[in-house]
Amino acid sequence: MGGAWPEVVILGGGFAGLAAARVLERARIPYLLVDARNHHLFQPLLYQVATGFLEGPAIAYPLRALVRRGRVLLARARAVDLEGRRLLLEDGDVLPYRHLVVATGSLPSDLGVPGVGERALLLKTLGQALRVRHRLLMALERAAREGAPLSLVVVGGGPTGVELSGALAEFLRYALPRDFPEIPEARVVLLEAGPRLLPAFRPALSRYAERALAHLGVEVRLGAQVAAVEERGVRLASGEGLVGDLVLWAVGVRGNPLPGLPADARGRVPTDPYLRLPGHPEVYVVGDLNGLGFPQLAPVALQQGAWAAGNLLRALRGQDPLPFRYRDRGQLAVIGRNRAVAELWGRGFAGFPAWLLWAFVHLREVVGFRNRLLVFLDWAYTYLFREPGVRVLPD
Repeated sequence: MGGAWPEVVILGGGFAGLAAARVLERARIPYLLVDARNHHLFQPLLYQVATGFLEGPAIAYPLRALVRRGRVLLARARAVDLEGRRLLLEDGDVLPYRHLVVATGSLPSDLGVPGVGERALLLKTLGQALRVRHRLLMALERAAREGAPLSLVVVGGGPTGVELSGALAEFLRYALPRDFPEIPEARVVLLEAGPRLLPAFRPALSRYAERALAHLGVEVRLGAQVAAVEERGVRLASGEGLVGDLVLWAVGVRGNPLPGLPADARGRVPTDPYLRLPGHPEVYVVGDLNGLGFPQLAPVALQQGAWAAGNLLRALRGQDPLPFRYRDRGQLAVIGRNRAVAELWGRGFAGFPAWLLWAFVHLREVVGFRNRLLVFLDWAYTYLFREPGVRVLPD
């Protein structure tokens, strides 16, 4: 990579890293964006790729197409040398920096449950979503060949688990009668260790979500703590075994810190209120990796990335930093066709209005006009023809 290295380095091209880059773009500050992948991924819609409602490229956008005043380096960092102010890359290169924004995000956490890493399907990257779709289609083909029932187990009753369960139920409702009439029965089981679904939402919305999932045919099991993921299903803490042709893990994430950064047991890096690493004010830690205690959600990552870049600009101008303040604009979760829950500005509502709002917000937040158009067309096709359009197994 020719030329002098920019003094500002952003590590990670997710929500937080991209938000920081946009602030620096507007301020005409040169920077280098480093990521092991060449694309930004809109993770909130990964479950729709996994269940065939969206094409994979519809939620991924090339980083180089998003960067105008900065530069992109496709590389994986293996450690950070805080005292030497440099990143150590896996290929052996060393990348010096004057200011560093660390936005490496999070990884799925197995929560100490045996068998998760070996047998459960995770949903954090585009590759994992495509693997889920492949395994789902193969499980359907196997069940059709054997004339056997199909069972899908989703672990985790938060937004990801609820949305994934609803999408799986709709996929089966559409696909089975047309494509797999040989399968006598297919069920989706959602396991939640706590007393209700969507614990971050108000109880009335949790009850609505449970009823909506039951309407789709999802079997919701509350107070069902998973003790182990086994070869053909899960073992609950009560000792009960549940058969599952596929087990999808939708609970728990932990920070993804680099060696060289201090991290707590959850993998999150403690910072001061200005999002800076204590003792190293030139290093900002944002998004899911930040240890200030905010939820590991896309809105938090977006706001922290922009805030850190703003404080970085203040440092360049010799001004004092500002403590981070999170503006909670609410939360949304979709359950299925025409059904969603929303909690905004202190008010909660559900049903078709919440579903419309969910669709509008997510369509607006998808990066790139082309991707927005692809998502809209796929959604329109599914809504009008009542079937997921992506059901092709690669060679």
